[in-house]
Amino acid sequence: MPESIVPPPYKLTIAYDGTSYSGWQRQRDPVVTVQQMVEKALSEILNRPIGISGASRTDAGVHAWGQVATFRADISIPLDRFRMAVNSRLPHDVLIRRIEPVSDQFDVTRAQCKRYRYVIWQSKDRPIFNRQYMYHYWQEVSIEAMQAGCRYFQGRHDFVAFRGGQDDRQTTVRTIFHCGIHRRGPLIIMSVEGDGFLYHMVRNMVGTLLEIGRHRMPPGQILKAIASGRRSDAGPCAPAAGLCLMWVRYPGGKSGPSIAGDI
Repeated sequence: MPESIVPPPYKLTIAYDGTSYSGWQRQRDPVVTVQQMVEKALSEILNRPIGISGASRTDAGVHAWGQVATFRADISIPLDRFRMAVNSRLPHDVLIRRIEPVSDQFDVTRAQCKRYRYVIWQSKDRPIFNRQYMYHYWQEVSIEAMQAGCRYFQGRHDFVAFRGGQDDRQTTVRTIFHCGIHRRGPLIIMSVEGDGFLYHMVRNMVGTLLEIGRHRMPPGQILKAIASGRRSDAGPCAPAAGLCLMWVRYPGGKSGPSIAGDI
């Protein structure tokens, strides 16, 4: 019997507002996730069931500008037209930004680096515009202390103290290439790049930095938490709304394009 022909692989770059979704990863109905929405749109256009694999399992309420996913299909129309057709089937809060062919060797789970951004609105007055994309934190904080804390995250460490309780991955060692924080008016923006992240890891990092910013923990508390591995030595988990997956980079590739919102 002749061997079946495997359709070629394609790479998607996806943006979404995660407010209304129970995260990226497919779950049982009636839970709605971003992966399910994209698979549904692709299946309708291609007239057959399509499954996709994602680079990052963002959790409920987390946003993305540069989520990456792959799927296989025979596409007979120009990719620009195909992208527009898929977007026409997607809800208003999910967008395919790019679709491109990749080699059979491309593995979406083997990212070289990921960048997350977390935005805090630090003011006694609550934010009115874009409030679903930031964490309202009314207490005063020291940016200098938080910047000192960021430096302790950098390097290769066991981040078990900063993972969420639902994370069952066997290895908790990750490398943080860069971690920085700065203020722009009432906005405090934290950016972190690493080879991978545990469940709730970035949000727990942010919660710890806020405790440091209020002088409730010294910056060196981060090293203590890393050394002990105890969740209780780190700060609380910050809300999901402020977190956004900005881009995913692969060996031999480039990071996602800079945009006005990448602050």
